[in-house]
Amino acid sequence: MGNTSSTRAARWAALPLTVATVLAVSGCTFGTPSPASKDAAPAHEAVAGSASACVPDPEAVAAAGDTQVTDSVDADLAAQFDAAAAEVFERVREVAPGVVVGVRSPDGTWTAGYGADLVTGTPVTVDAHARVASVTKSFVGTVILQLADEGELSLDDPLDDYVPDVPNGTRITLRQLISMTSGLGNYSDDEAWGLAVLGDPEAEWKPEQLLDYSWSMPTSFAPGSNMEYTNANFILLGLVIEQVTGQALPDTLDERILGPLELTETSYPTDNALPEPRMTGYTLPAVVHPVGGTSNTWVDATEWSPSSAGAAGAMISDVEDMLEWGRVLATGQGVLREAAQVARLHSFGSSYLAPQEFYGDAIVCQGGWIGHSGNMPGYNTLVRHDPASDTTIVVMATGLSGSSTPPREFVTEAFTAALAEVAGTSFVAPVVPDEAQFQALVPEL
Repeated sequence: MGNTSSTRAARWAALPLTVATVLAVSGCTFGTPSPASKDAAPAHEAVAGSASACVPDPEAVAAAGDTQVTDSVDADLAAQFDAAAAEVFERVREVAPGVVVGVRSPDGTWTAGYGADLVTGTPVTVDAHARVASVTKSFVGTVILQLADEGELSLDDPLDDYVPDVPNGTRITLRQLISMTSGLGNYSDDEAWGLAVLGDPEAEWKPEQLLDYSWSMPTSFAPGSNMEYTNANFILLGLVIEQVTGQALPDTLDERILGPLELTETSYPTDNALPEPRMTGYTLPAVVHPVGGTSNTWVDATEWSPSSAGAAGAMISDVEDMLEWGRVLATGQGVLREAAQVARLHSFGSSYLAPQEFYGDAIVCQGGWIGHSGNMPGYNTLVRHDPASDTTIVVMATGLSGSSTPPREFVTEAFTAALAEVAGTSFVAPVVPDEAQFQALVPEL
């Protein structure tokens, strides 16, 4: 969920960080909003780097045959992937003590784990579970699109039809929630909420409690007039799903997505436990000192309550399930009718989150790669699928989202770029700006 009022450069602003920024539980920290359109421009109007250029042929993506291979890649290619990933890990291991990565393409599947638990020394294994944070949004959004396709709701329904007493609730539509164009405040940007989480990180949060923090904030813009990444949107969509289906959100996700796709290691948790084997989620929370500042001591956030993220970021998974989900999310195959997926791939707004990165209906397009990301205390996840090469890359890292020592870089994106190159395709990782290239705190136990 991230500090949506910041640019990517501000994500790297000098420490100390605010409590809310440190506790942000989102896909990314996104750029300053600019006017957004729900519909991509016609293909003949697309310009390089535009939303419509990110997925130039949605129909082809939704209809693409599955050429991916689940068997392991050959030994030579495996060695190349390992060398590329190991090189990145050596650059970022001081802030990302455990990482699991995976690639699936027509050449086969490769997965590997790097690092170890800092206390026990137990190596990270490829079957380890992690909290995938805002990748949750892609699941919740898919259910909303299913219900819309079935006529159980309309994306143009006003929110007030389902959840009363929301600021601008009679004007905000479900489409504006799923596309991040509602203008509602982001509770995870509220410092009071951050202090409350730090005060009791294992406490259970109800959706209504999270939303109360958003309602204490001013709305950012008139519904539909702009774009801003806001976790409240998906807390509300979770409530809509429960209202329409008459059952708890975890049960609906199991019934509609996890069960049919046999994603047996993926779940929406109802408590703080993370299944074994698991990645220990180290984080670096803000500490309030008389003169301000931030501690550089790692804190184990593995069993911090995922309910503080709720329908915006509570889910758990492993690399194999995320590799499966990456292609499904991009193509819609197995979860949405082709027409519904085509509409989803047309939903990327003209407002960019970062260079060549666009948000649509609970889905991201980044330089032609489709998927979603997630960041929460202790965990950072990136899921991307490249339709052109039928390649999916997943990175699940513990710790912080960016490295400390210049040249500073974004952890999950750095792995993705290195692995994409070996796979014979290209992923352009965001660049940390010159003004943010300084020595940051190095975490220690």
